[in-house]
Amino acid sequence: NSRAGARRVGERDGLWPFEGPAMPAPPPMDPGPSRAESSEAGLGESSKVATSKMITSDHDSFELIFMMLMGIRTAVGKFASKELPAEMGPAEFNQNWEGDFLASGTPETPAHSHSDYRFKEYSPLIFRQLRERFGISSQDYMLSLTSEYVLVEMFTNSKSGSFFFYSADYRFVLKTCTKREAAFLMSALPPYHQHLMSHRFTLLCRFFGLHRVQQRSGKVVYFVVMGNIFPIDKPVHERFDLKGSTRNRFTTDTERADPNVGTSTAAAVLRVSRASLHGSTV
Repeated sequence: NSRAGARRVGERDGLWPFEGPAMPAPPPMDPGPSRAESSEAGLGESSKVATSKMITSDHDSFELIFMMLMGIRTAVGKFASKELPAEMGPAEFNQNWEGDFLASGTPETPAHSHSDYRFKEYSPLIFRQLRERFGISSQDYMLSLTSEYVLVEMFTNSKSGSFFFYSADYRFVLKTCTKREAAFLMSALPPYHQHLMSHRFTLLCRFFGLHRVQQRSGKVVYFVVMGNIFPIDKPVHERFDLKGSTRNRFTTDTERADPNVGTSTAAAVLRVSRASLHGSTV
C-alpha cells in the first residue's frame, strides 16, 4: 500500500523507484506573466510586520538558511541549461544531485565562510519542468531565492514543528519537513507531476523543489520550496488555516493571547462546519 511504500522509500533516503511508463510532454501553453511583468506594488507590510521577521546574521537559523540557499543556487544552476527530454520517465524521477560544500570550495561548489555541509537535490529536471510550467525560469527562481541570501521567518502556530520561511520577495515559501514526508512526496511525484502538467490552474499546492542539507554535526534537514498562494502585490488582512481534523489542533493559552490567532472566528467556523455535517443550522 502507499504508506508501506512511503516507509520503504524513507529507508532509502527518499528516492522513489518509479517504474511506470514514460509520460509524454504536454502541449506547450502560455506560461503567464513573468516576474518582470508582474506588479511591483507594495507587499502590504502592515499585514506582515507582526507575523514575519527578516533573518539576519544573529539569528539561530542563519547558517542553515545560508546552506539551503547556496545549495539551491548551485544545484538549480547546474541543471538550468540542460535540455529537457521529450518524455519524463524513471531516469528523471529517480535522478538526484549531491555536492559537498567545503568552506575552501571544490571544483563543483563555491567557497564560503560557514561550516562544511552536504546538499542533495531531488529530481532536479522534474521540478524544473514544474517551475517552468508556471512561468518560473531558473534565473527568475534563483533571483527570488538567492539574490541576497536572505529569507523572512514566518511565525506560525504550526503543530508539526516545521519551520517556515518566505523568500525575500514573498513569492516562495520554504518549509522544513520530516524524512517520512519527503519520502511521501517522492512517492507521489509521478502522478503529481502529471496532474500539474495537465492542469495549469490546479488548486493543489505547487511544489517547486525538494532538498536535503546534511550538516557537519550530522544533523539532516529536509525541506521543500512551494509557491506562495497569496498575492505579493496586495495586503492580506486575514488568513484562515483550515484543517481536516481537530486532533492536536487546539490552541494553548499563550496562542490565544496572540492577536494573530483568531480563536473566536475559528471556533465559529468550526461550529458551522459541525452543524453542516449534522444537517442543522447555527
